[in-house]
Amino acid sequence: MSRNLIALQNKFLGEGQTVYDELVRLHQRQGFVSDDDIGQLAETFSLPPSLVRATAKFYDELSQDRPAQHALKICNGEACRAAGCDAVLDHCRSVLGIDPGEVSATGTRLEHVACLGYCGLGPNAMIDDVPVSLAAHGALDAVLAYVQGGSEHGLHEPTNVVHVPQAEQPVVVLRHMGHDVTDLESARDRGIYSALRKARGMAPQAVIDEIKSSQLRGRGGAGFPTGTKLQTVRDSEAPDGSGRRFVVVNFDEGDAGSYIDKELIERDPHSQIEGILIAAHATGAQHAYIYARAEYPRARQILTAAVTQAREAGLLAGCEISVVRGQGAYICGEETSLLRSLEGLPALVSIRPPFPAQEGLWRCPTAVNNVETLHTLPWIIEHGGAAYAGIGRQTSRGTKVLSLNSRVQNPGIYEVALGTTLRQVIFDLAGGMADGQTFKAVQVGGPLGGLLPESLLDTPLEFEAMAAAGGLLGHGGIVVYSQQDDLVKIGRGLFHFCAVESCGKCFPCRIGAVRGTELFDQMIEDGVTDQRLALLGDLCETMKYGSLCAMGGMTPAPIESIVEHFPEELARYRRTGGDVAD
Repeated sequence: MSRNLIALQNKFLGEGQTVYDELVRLHQRQGFVSDDDIGQLAETFSLPPSLVRATAKFYDELSQDRPAQHALKICNGEACRAAGCDAVLDHCRSVLGIDPGEVSATGTRLEHVACLGYCGLGPNAMIDDVPVSLAAHGALDAVLAYVQGGSEHGLHEPTNVVHVPQAEQPVVVLRHMGHDVTDLESARDRGIYSALRKARGMAPQAVIDEIKSSQLRGRGGAGFPTGTKLQTVRDSEAPDGSGRRFVVVNFDEGDAGSYIDKELIERDPHSQIEGILIAAHATGAQHAYIYARAEYPRARQILTAAVTQAREAGLLAGCEISVVRGQGAYICGEETSLLRSLEGLPALVSIRPPFPAQEGLWRCPTAVNNVETLHTLPWIIEHGGAAYAGIGRQTSRGTKVLSLNSRVQNPGIYEVALGTTLRQVIFDLAGGMADGQTFKAVQVGGPLGGLLPESLLDTPLEFEAMAAAGGLLGHGGIVVYSQQDDLVKIGRGLFHFCAVESCGKCFPCRIGAVRGTELFDQMIEDGVTDQRLALLGDLCETMKYGSLCAMGGMTPAPIESIVEHFPEELARYRRTGGDVAD
């Protein structure tokens, strides 16, 4: 079916043009996509109305069907929950007189957003496509006055803090931080693109062998060996015999608590382009697509300008790079969903095999990597794979960039050698808890990561060690919780996040997340009972083993960790007088 829909798009829109592209252009012109617009697009391009409608309704941005003068989005990711976003949302609902998804009498649409990339500065919001921090006194009132017809709110997009490692510590990914390298001339002055020249002087297989020797594993979460992925793409052929191969950059960083890729792109875009072109040379790819998160407007602008500079300077040399704006779908962080989105289809998870490295974008071999992974390649080519493999421990080699939320004294971005413990990161590097608070739990790797207690803080940041502890290294976003945070409500929020962001293809995820949210609502409102805990265990088991991808399969991880490590959190919701009937 997908192949037929892609063929229809190619026939009526032109080769490589998609329904997604048309909907994005329409949304950019008028700020919404109505039912009449969907019907008109289908008629104009002789496409099935069901395809146009399903694509539009899949994405948060494109599903908006009414005009609004202002769009106010309140971040409800875990880091902003810890920073008080629930109170912010309640205040907005009270002042505007609407619930999320509705438009006020003064023309303001109130919405949720999962993460804006300022987890150390929360609570956060986005007003008319500009992210702002609401941490300062009076900031929220200024925003609300503005959307109700008042003067400009005076807030600007904030800036995260980047903590560059000390001289004696390894620095790979953050090597150019502290220098302005956003334009091509300054980037070249810092030696950016010298590794690309070296790589292009090597045989593609020699480049892959160097990356293999580094033992670099993907930094997007799964930890798959990067060299093996690139080798598979180079060795695979498209079924149509066209010889086409692609590099796709997953810059749809959506894990609440993570803003690593955002800072790498905003501060060092040319190293990303260099890494992409090295991967393209190694695999034989002639086109690269960067799927960029909608909630990062400044990063997209900087990245697009850098790609233009590189193109005009002749650096792309046979590999075109396109920047594609995401439209608000967390599931597009899953590689097959991302590829379906690029193809113009609803971003449903695809069954594997075949894997994208063998048969990915438009059924061609495709290397899907995240930003941090590609940012690492120039250092490896310049210094050698053995030098990179000399950092880290056991099967986790090299460094990892981490981002911390506002519960610690010094939130921001850090780079550490793999093998560094959570305790060292939180209490040594980040200065411990902020505002005299007491540590309760830490969640690593986004909403799919387990919540770890203080007794597990000596767990090293390694792929296998974190998994053995019930955690997840993931993308490296770290959310610290204090004794002020209610982990039962955090668990409810995690289930609800999955319910909202599920692609809906498999029922264990689609239905299970909704039932999990309802179950937590029952426990919060009517009490935790043995029956409800047993039902929660059954539900988690079904999602874990029955879901098609990690979205549903790993959502139970933080829930199970709350039950295992924090029984006192659930005990506070126990009701006297026996179990409550369900």
